[in-house]
Amino acid sequence: MTRAITLHDVSKSYTRGARVVDRLSLAVTPGEFLVLLGPSGCGKSTVLRMIAGLEEIDEGSLFLDGEYANDLPPSERDMAMVFQNFALYPSMTSRDNIGFPLRIEAPGDDPSPKVDATARMLGIEDLLDRFPAPLSGGERQRVAMGRAIARRPSAFLMDEPLSNLDAKLRNHVRAEISQLTRQLGVTTVYVTHDLSEAMSRGVRGA
Repeated sequence: MTRAITLHDVSKSYTRGARVVDRLSLAVTPGEFLVLLGPSGCGKSTVLRMIAGLEEIDEGSLFLDGEYANDLPPSERDMAMVFQNFALYPSMTSRDNIGFPLRIEAPGDDPSPKVDATARMLGIEDLLDRFPAPLSGGERQRVAMGRAIARRPSAFLMDEPLSNLDAKLRNHVRAEISQLTRQLGVTTVYVTHDLSEAMSRGVRGA
């Protein structure tokens, strides 16, 4: 299942009344790949976090598949988010980090086939039994991406997921993300500050 995401006049303010998102309205159709392009600090990541339920919406409404979702817990939104800062569990191997959400969703199932398939896609088979601390930034980002991809969620929320990869690997993973999202038809909202990346990634930009 994939999902429609609609924001209607959504606003978010932080300390001292600084409004980082001001009456944003946006509609993402099921299966669409939408890129949010803009400089650092313009509110792109905040929009993703409001969609995911990690930030409260101060004003306006979020609808998921046409249903009001402002108060829906993150666990019930069936979305996977890739953060800029990796957000890996330091006490878990890469295999366990990727498989963690699979074990939560289906405790009785063996996550290994999905973990192994995801690792092959991202070229990280040799990292599966290693812990995050000794990995490079690019390696940790690929593991974080693997954790999101393995779940096969109804929506991907990606916050600069290629920022820590070298140019060659960035091109490879970019192509793999495109192939995966097309194959699964998963709604994707992708944040970047890189114009060339946005032009090569998005079906539609905002």
